[in-house]
Amino acid sequence: MSAPHFLIAGAGIGGLTMALSLARRGIAATVVEKRTGFGELGAGLQISPNSGHVLDGLDLTLPLKRVAVRSQGLVVRRWRDGRALLEAPTPEAAQPPYRLLKRSDLHTVLLDAARAMPNIRLVVGRGIEDVVEVDGGVAATLTGQSGQTETLHGLGLVGADGLWSRVRDLTGDASPPVFTGFEAWRALAPAGMAGQAQVELHLGAGRHAVHYPVAGGRETNLVVVRRATEAREGWSREGDARQVAAQVAEASRPLRDLVAAASGWQVWSLFDRKPAAMAKGRIALLGDAAHPVLPFLAQGASLAIEDAAVLARLLAQALETAGAAGVPAAMAAYASTRAQRVARVQEASRSNGRNFHLGWPLGIARDIALGRLGAEGMRRRYAWLYDWRDG
Repeated sequence: MSAPHFLIAGAGIGGLTMALSLARRGIAATVVEKRTGFGELGAGLQISPNSGHVLDGLDLTLPLKRVAVRSQGLVVRRWRDGRALLEAPTPEAAQPPYRLLKRSDLHTVLLDAARAMPNIRLVVGRGIEDVVEVDGGVAATLTGQSGQTETLHGLGLVGADGLWSRVRDLTGDASPPVFTGFEAWRALAPAGMAGQAQVELHLGAGRHAVHYPVAGGRETNLVVVRRATEAREGWSREGDARQVAAQVAEASRPLRDLVAAASGWQVWSLFDRKPAAMAKGRIALLGDAAHPVLPFLAQGASLAIEDAAVLARLLAQALETAGAAGVPAAMAAYASTRAQRVARVQEASRSNGRNFHLGWPLGIARDIALGRLGAEGMRRRYAWLYDWRDG
């Protein structure tokens, strides 16, 4: 494989976006995935304009169009009767569009694009065990499923290996994720039951639900978040439909019907974690490895995509001007560039979580405030988030 060359831990959305962002600039990458196959768990996700322009810049507009739904806007509803508290249509001329799609569909688009690039190598069934800096680069020790080891070399290592990141541990930041006291129940329901092609958010005391169309409009992604008494590590476990039905027993009829029609419930315990330093020497972190984002702002995937775009650009610039010696400075610049924004997104998501779950009487005040905010107020409130562009 021709130099320059970087190692990437994790073949999820962030890791593959990083590999593509490097490869499009003529920089080779080896993506190491500890699982024995490629894939993404979860049901749906939202790609807002801030990350959408990155994906479009990677020539993914057409494949995304085949699997995504263009959102017509957001409707926030009251839990018990479904009354609309706020309606914020998406301007038809908005570019890039606000896309709704299955997580697995986005992953497949990225994976297909990566496989088509001759300067991207994909390695499965091996995880990063250790990494040391050597001779102007890094040497990473990989361990396979049966215990066999091998060593790979690169100019640097990018940790995109998620919430329980091994690469983050190797930077010396072993602060553990903290359970939030909530869990997310995710499932897919038939198309058409949720109405228009928009995001609908239902707010209740100690719980909320969100749903929107995915898979080109053929399915509906549904998430119900509720309080939980215990946490379980890992991605997911199967959920009992009777339990989630009990959680929505006092919800509006359309939401109850949607929950009843959904199948394949999976449950995630929700964890939070303080932001990492994001870079140390020739190691950088992105996405959940650097700054896990609670799902109350729908920005987890988008923030990882942003990270990849910024890091790849800075690395390419450093290689052009300073060669391999410029890699640590580029990674440090990346960490500095991203620190304030990722912390702001994390806090905005936490704030939404607190507001979503307010009970009486604070919930009444929140509902009134949403009505007064209106569509234009909502747009102004989040302009800093959705109007972001790299460079």
